[in-house]
Amino acid sequence: MSIALNSVLIVDDEPAVRDIISRWVTSLGLNARTAASADEALAALRAEQCELAVIDILMPGRDGLWLAGELQREHPHTAVVLATAYTSLLDGDRTAPIADLLVKPFARERFVLAVDRGRQWRKETLEDVGWHERLALELRERTDAIRAELERRASAGASEPEALAAMALARTPEEMAHGERVSRYAVSVARELGLCGEVIDRLALAARFHDIGKLALPESLLSKPSPLTRGEEGIVRRHVEAGAEILASSSALHDVAPLVLATHEWFGGGGYPRQLAGEAIPAAGRVVAVVDAYDAMTQERRYRGRLDSAEAITELLRCSGTQFDPDVVNAFLAVLGTH
Repeated sequence: MSIALNSVLIVDDEPAVRDIISRWVTSLGLNARTAASADEALAALRAEQCELAVIDILMPGRDGLWLAGELQREHPHTAVVLATAYTSLLDGDRTAPIADLLVKPFARERFVLAVDRGRQWRKETLEDVGWHERLALELRERTDAIRAELERRASAGASEPEALAAMALARTPEEMAHGERVSRYAVSVARELGLCGEVIDRLALAARFHDIGKLALPESLLSKPSPLTRGEEGIVRRHVEAGAEILASSSALHDVAPLVLATHEWFGGGGYPRQLAGEAIPAAGRVVAVVDAYDAMTQERRYRGRLDSAEAITELLRCSGTQFDPDVVNAFLAVLGTH
C-alpha cells in the first residue's frame, strides 16, 4: 500500500465550505472529492479509497464523530481531520484517533498544516502495519522452529516436557519460573475444589506451560525497554495460540493444548483468544487464570512494582465474577489461608 497522499475527501453539509476546501486541495496538487453527509462519505470511500478525510462534526443525520469511528473500523489507514466551530461537541468516548482538529473558521495556511499532519499520521500508521506484519511473521517462524526442535529432541530420546522446559529456561527463565509457581498453586486450588487424579495431572502441566508461547515471541518484544504499543500488545497476545500449537504438536503434551488455550479467557467474557465465558471455559483454564494473575501481581515487572499479597487479593476479589471464576477465587483464598 502506497504511503503517498493523493486524494482528500471533504465531508461537509455546507456547499460553500466544500467548494473552498476543494480549491485549496487542488492547489496542493491533490485530488479533491466531496460528500454532503456521513452516509454519502462512506459510500464514496467504499467505491474508491482516499488517503485523507476532512470531516465536519456537526451535520444533519449521522455526525462527523460517528463517521470518524466508522472510518477507523472500515478504513483504518485513512487519516482523519475533524472540523468544527463548536469544540464542545467533542466527545472523548466517541472520538476516534485523528490527525488534526480544525476550528472553524480557519485559514488556508492552517488547512495546509492539517494536510501535512494527515500525511504524517498516515505514514506512521502504515509503517506500524508493516512492523506488526514483520513481528507476526517472526512469531510464526519461531513457533515452527520450536516445534521442529522439540520433535528433534524427542526423537533423540528426550522427555518432551523436560525438553520444552529446558528450551524455555534458556530463553525465558523468568516465565518458566513463573510457570512452576503457577503449577504448584494450581494443584493446591484443584484439590481444594475437589478435583483429583488425571484432571490434576493435566492441570499441573497446563499451568506449568501456560505461557510457553512466549518462547516464540520476537526478541524485540521480549527485550523492549519501553512500554509496548497497542499493536505490539496484540502480537504478544498471540503467544497463547502459539503455545497451544507447540503443545498440540507433542505426543506427551497435546492433551493440555486446549487447556492452555483457555488460560487467558475471562469468566464474564472479554478475554482471548476465543472470547469464551463462564463454564464454557475449561475448569483448568479458570484455575490457571486466577493463580497466574496473583503470581504476576506479586512479582516485580519491568513497568511496575510488585503488589503485596493483600493488595493482590483485593484485586482478585474486585475482578471476581468478571475476569475470574468466583468459586476458584474462593478456593484460592482458602489455599492462602485468608478466606
